[in-house]
Amino acid sequence: MKTSALVLACLYMPFLIYAQNHVQTFRGTIFEQETLTPLTGANIMIENTDLGTSTDLDGHFEIKNVPIGRQNIVITYLGYEPVYLNNILITTGKELVLDIGMTESLISMEEVVVRVDQEKAAPLNEMALSSARSFSVEETGRYASSLFDPARMAMNFAGVSTTGGSSDLFNEIIVRGNSPRGVLWRLEGIEIPNPNHFGGIGSSGGGISMLSSSLISTSDFYTGAFPAEFGDAISGAFDLKLRKGNNEKREHSFMLGILGTEIATEGPIGKPGDGSYLVNFRYSTLGMLQKIGLNPAGDVLPEYGDLSFNVYLPKSSWGTFNIFGLSGKNRAYFKVESDSTKWIESDDDYGFNERQTVGTIGISHKLLLDDKRYLHTVFAASTDQNSNDDYHLDPTQNYRKIKEFENRFNNQIYRLSSTYNHKLNAKNSYKIGIIGSYHHFDFYARDFSDNGETFTTYLQDSGFTTQLNSFIQWKYRLNENWTTTGGLHFNYFGLTKKSSIEPRFALKWQADQKQALHLALGLHSKPEHPVFYFIESSDQRDIKTLPNRNLDYIKSFHAVLGYDFRISSDLRFNTELYYQYLYDVPVEKDPSSVYSILNSLDVWDMLSGNSTATNDGKGKNYGIDISMEKSFSNSYYFLLSGSLFNSRFSNASGKWYNTRFNSQYQTNLLAGKEIVMGKNKNKIFGMNGKMVLNGGNRTTPINLEASREAGHTVRDKDLYLANSVGSYYRLDVGVSYKIIKTKTTHSLMLDIQNVTNHLNHLEDFYNRSTDQIEYTDHTGLFPVLNYRIEF
Repeated sequence: MKTSALVLACLYMPFLIYAQNHVQTFRGTIFEQETLTPLTGANIMIENTDLGTSTDLDGHFEIKNVPIGRQNIVITYLGYEPVYLNNILITTGKELVLDIGMTESLISMEEVVVRVDQEKAAPLNEMALSSARSFSVEETGRYASSLFDPARMAMNFAGVSTTGGSSDLFNEIIVRGNSPRGVLWRLEGIEIPNPNHFGGIGSSGGGISMLSSSLISTSDFYTGAFPAEFGDAISGAFDLKLRKGNNEKREHSFMLGILGTEIATEGPIGKPGDGSYLVNFRYSTLGMLQKIGLNPAGDVLPEYGDLSFNVYLPKSSWGTFNIFGLSGKNRAYFKVESDSTKWIESDDDYGFNERQTVGTIGISHKLLLDDKRYLHTVFAASTDQNSNDDYHLDPTQNYRKIKEFENRFNNQIYRLSSTYNHKLNAKNSYKIGIIGSYHHFDFYARDFSDNGETFTTYLQDSGFTTQLNSFIQWKYRLNENWTTTGGLHFNYFGLTKKSSIEPRFALKWQADQKQALHLALGLHSKPEHPVFYFIESSDQRDIKTLPNRNLDYIKSFHAVLGYDFRISSDLRFNTELYYQYLYDVPVEKDPSSVYSILNSLDVWDMLSGNSTATNDGKGKNYGIDISMEKSFSNSYYFLLSGSLFNSRFSNASGKWYNTRFNSQYQTNLLAGKEIVMGKNKNKIFGMNGKMVLNGGNRTTPINLEASREAGHTVRDKDLYLANSVGSYYRLDVGVSYKIIKTKTTHSLMLDIQNVTNHLNHLEDFYNRSTDQIEYTDHTGLFPVLNYRIEF
């Protein structure tokens, strides 16, 4: 018996040891940030362990048997600024594969370099000195109610407010008082259509992001004063990067949640170490339930699905290629019950069917010309299609479907971008780029009358146009304390035959290792959606014209002055004063009208005027952004951000009003804590909270006496957007539980938006039945549960 027991113990011991010591492989590539040249001999160390290695001739490295959990990583290379990656989570479900850029140093090796948490460090773009920051995929899942969505995550940053849009269930972001339409989305260095499900035509937000956290790598977010390479943006910008798939082993993940069910897979192409693929597919969980006869969402059912991928081809003498794609399709509809006895509300006989398809497929090519120069070229083809059908059922005609309205919008864009990058020396580098775009559009919108037998078309056209953008920008590092960038951006839009030349400038003074001042100035512009230029107007003889056809596009001058104070290695204070002056703003030509395109969220808001616009409008946004941020360390983090601002516009007569996005203040407080549990420290319990407080939506006061007389809401137009519907307050919480097993990682996550079910007012109206001013409200308590497994 003793011999048998000893044999069993010896056989079982390796499994006990392995189970108690979960480990993973950490590998990647180290390269020069400005030239993409691989760095040979860079040292990579795991702090508080004896694990480390150096990069090979191609800049590759690999460290095996890294213990699971949070690890601090240090990368050093002679003549370059060290890189610190703090609190990087190592799990068994996926290898940690990182591409890490390093910046050449201007200071002597004897000087002490302050530690900077890489997750909260400066943006990836070396030309961005102001109003920019990088964000990680982990942040999109860590912050309460961010739901792995970059836009929802950005709502927590200073300068970003969340009121003025359509609903707090949507991810539209208001950056420094500007309309969400002014936000630019870039993927792999090229502009893409709005990557959100249920987004309006010409908008930048929606209900659910098409972007998967499985594909997105560390990326940049901007709140103004962009570098010269950015065009077609006057508000904010997302510059998204895609992660490479694992090029040595196959890995997979599956997530089941209330909002969607998704599966991702990645692995090598060809022999290990060469190319890789990464694919993610997601479909609406509610849509799947509906197909089996269940309908938990009620009468209006949202269905959606999306597919994204990144294929990294093996490196050759022709350079490196990656083929990427992002596509999404969604539908929301209300099907009218063909039985009038079941109709309760006055509009129960009205139905609709809305459909949207958005997609981009592209190829990116990087060619290293030598150790100082490289060429980056991207070609992308995009489509943005929307359709809508409104109708009602007539019970007197055997419930015949009678059309009320329909529209079709189809916009296809082909873009080619090429950028030449040259680092002259440690102090000087520059970029020169050109972006050509070809737009093909086909659209119409119709109102029906006479029981759906006749219709009036007020918007219809098809054709094509071109756009040309080019830029040059230079960075000069005078010494270790002073850095400046300057450049020009040229924008020409063939549809209107208008152009603009936009100078950009930024200066940064690093006073010491902890404090820095920065200044940024720049002119920016953005053409409108093609539909805006084809709005039809009719004269007294019913002759149709296109009054907006030759309108110029908005110009916006940005000025930013900022101060950074690194209190400690993981605690940072930042503040920015800003002023934005907008001119050539399209407003309604009638001097008594208060219509301005600055208040529009999408194309339908653009069509709200009487179809005749002029560039006589103006706008101004000014304020201060403040944030105190503790990076994740010692198992906790917090972020306190606040903004005080004013956002105004003027109409054709020159009278100034509040914009609809002028909530005047925004405060966010976020905090989170992780607790490592289990005998083998392979279980992590996370708690996250978020508090939001802002000034609420703007509204035009209701004239109660006039409303009573008219029987519907009548507003005092002389006080346009003068009031607020009340302050907006919300508390969100999130909890997560992660179990790291031998070859799999399981995560259970629950996010609850508005956990107190506080009723925040969305808008006010006159209720004829109660003879009172009442309110419609934002979303109440909204839970989102997800389960994820990586293997």
